Amino acid sequence: MITSNKSRFKTATVVVILFVIGTLLNIPFSRELKRLKIEAGDANVKLSDSIFIDVIQTGLYGLILGVILVFVGLWISKKAELGAPVIESFFLNQKNRTQPHFFKTLLYPLAFSIVLALIILLVHKLIRDYFPVTSIIERPAKPFYAIVSFSAGITEEIMFRLGLMSLIVVVIQRFKKETKPLASVVWVSIIITALCFGLMHLPLSKNFSNLTLVTVSSTMIGNLITGSFFGWVYWKRGLLAAIIVHIVWDLVFHVVGSPYL
Repeated sequence: MITSNKSRFKTATVVVILFVIGTLLNIPFSRELKRLKIEAGDANVKLSDSIFIDVIQTGLYGLILGVILVFVGLWISKKAELGAPVIESFFLNQKNRTQPHFFKTLLYPLAFSIVLALIILLVHKLIRDYFPVTSIIERPAKPFYAIVSFSAGITEEIMFRLGLMSLIVVVIQRFKKETKPLASVVWVSIIITALCFGLMHLPLSKNFSNLTLVTVSSTMIGNLITGSFFGWVYWKRGLLAAIIVHIVWDLVFHVVGSPYL
């Protein structure tokens, strides 16, 4: 796809706005998690009296981090032959050609995302049955997980796939002196990013249960599998597809599956 500086700037602006929205959508879940911790007797947790303050602080954080991540990420992703082609097509008068093809190619990843979420949910339930885990606090209700599914899908794909995965591809390319990324290079980047994706989820798991060999292993392996899948979708379909697939996976796993977690 031939792009111009103007279309790249517009694309970056849209993705930054998405990132800010994603960070703001995390507020209800974050506040509820803090409330549950305080209720459970955690004296180290403070909950702001005003949600307005949270919105301002989170919005500014999202804007600053989003600008850095998105503008650098899109620049890097172009060198890695990745990025946000569907969003960019809107600013190149190609949306009539891109939209039908995009939604058609999204069907299989969406279906696989639902099946994968159900399989991992079943495995997770079996592990918990054989290796019971003591909960530290109760989990937030389904509506909070529904909202945070959109937050995670947007922000994590921008951070990990657009940012980190694209960066790893470019670094390996430079090291190997390749002009175009080989499939093997992309797969190495997908797996490294998925491992980092798993590590990032460990502190969240620690909120609900103690980190044991079972909880750490299930968290890391589960996120390695899903992170690799999201990475493949980003590679083959672009950023927007990865965001949508990630959101659907989270909705199935955390909202549909919340009684079994």
